[in-house]
Amino acid sequence: MDTEQNVQGQRAVAFEGVTNFRDLGGYQSVDGGHVRWQTLYRSAHLADLTPSDQVQLQALQVNQSIDLRGQFERKKKPYNYQFLQHTVCGIEPEVARLVDAMVQQHGHVTPEQASQYMQSMYHDFHQNNQAHFSQCLRTICAADEPLVVHCTAGKDRTGFASALLLSMLGVHRDDILADYMLTEQYYHRSFKAEYGMSEDVMRILWGVSAQYLEQSFDELDTQYGSVLNYVTEGLKIDAADLEQLRSRLLV
Repeated sequence: MDTEQNVQGQRAVAFEGVTNFRDLGGYQSVDGGHVRWQTLYRSAHLADLTPSDQVQLQALQVNQSIDLRGQFERKKKPYNYQFLQHTVCGIEPEVARLVDAMVQQHGHVTPEQASQYMQSMYHDFHQNNQAHFSQCLRTICAADEPLVVHCTAGKDRTGFASALLLSMLGVHRDDILADYMLTEQYYHRSFKAEYGMSEDVMRILWGVSAQYLEQSFDELDTQYGSVLNYVTEGLKIDAADLEQLRSRLLV
């Protein structure tokens, strides 16, 4: 953990129009190596890159984005940069559907309901979105240049995908959870009350909780024996994919 604290300044990459952009490099692997820096990034959506942001992203040699946003999100905030290959692995935001239904029916959402919805969404990730997360991980395994994975806020779908990826690389679960929780430090948006949701509810919906990821990992441990088994058996990532990923990302 001391090592991780020492590299926090390297992990966050500041942009004008993008929040929560982070390097997944530097984490120690159980094999004794560490994840390569400046090769794999995670972020909130990229639709608001300024011209200087675009120059900065190109300077990082990022030439591909994996977009985990759903159809409505992509239509609302589209992007098309000539230097960036845009790969869509769309996962619809289940929590948004649940919240909208509750607001329409009752006019508000309670903090308890918001927390339950978030837990339900993470369960939905590994039970009903295997094909999308498998496509995401396969794309990363096959890549030979730096890329960035993102959704809208870069915290839930991106957080789950990043957690699976770091598990594949042999990163300790404590470090995986610590990376997941960095969203609290690097994701910036307003939490003001709106549309029948109090400020407390907004902080739950737009924040992260260790409980969500820990619960998912516990469920995968119970069902598959380990998160890595889920990746290989549930997501059908084979030994060749794993070896290709580890040879490129571990140093």
